[in-house]
Amino acid sequence: MPRFSNALPKIKKHMGFDLKRTPTDRPLRAIVTSESLVVCDTHFWGGRTIPCERPDCPACNQSVPFRTHCYVACFDPLTHDHFIFECTEHAARAFEEFSNAAGVIRGCFFSASRPKKTKNAKVVIICKPYDPTKCILPSDPDVMKALCVIWRVPPAGFPLESAGRGRKKSKSNGDVLADMHEQPDNANDPTKIDEILSGNGKSDRFSVVT
Repeated sequence: MPRFSNALPKIKKHMGFDLKRTPTDRPLRAIVTSESLVVCDTHFWGGRTIPCERPDCPACNQSVPFRTHCYVACFDPLTHDHFIFECTEHAARAFEEFSNAAGVIRGCFFSASRPKKTKNAKVVIICKPYDPTKCILPSDPDVMKALCVIWRVPPAGFPLESAGRGRKKSKSNGDVLADMHEQPDNANDPTKIDEILSGNGKSDRFSVVT
């Protein structure tokens, strides 16, 4: 017999984050929830984006060029979607200028667009402060952990190091990444994903380095 109810099911905590880039047909508008930028060199290799592992990087060894990308957590006040935004180093200068002027990047309301409306066209980002009376921002997530899950890399492989005011840069751990390459399908153990995101992992391979 059907089990009917008058109450909606409780909303489960969403542990993952989507990675979004600037669309071609419309601006992307959101509010930054991160405290600082996360910067990482990446390759498009093997049909997907992977982080650069210099000085011993398989993609670099095959002469695949890398690009510097910047990442911030963002909140869409209209859809309440919390996601990771990716842009090039050049486009991210707008965030850096906002941070230098305001002293913080969190709370930056921005519009990212491609004026030529073509794929891979130049991205233009315009920033301004948001009105805190109209929207309560969620807590800033750990962008590095989110990227590690998206890229299927154990978080221990990419401890962050300081790269100047308001910015952090990733630095690879060769031993952990070498071990990662031995995993089937180059993927994390799916039974460990919740532990990775919560920071409660017990295995050295999946331990979180902060």
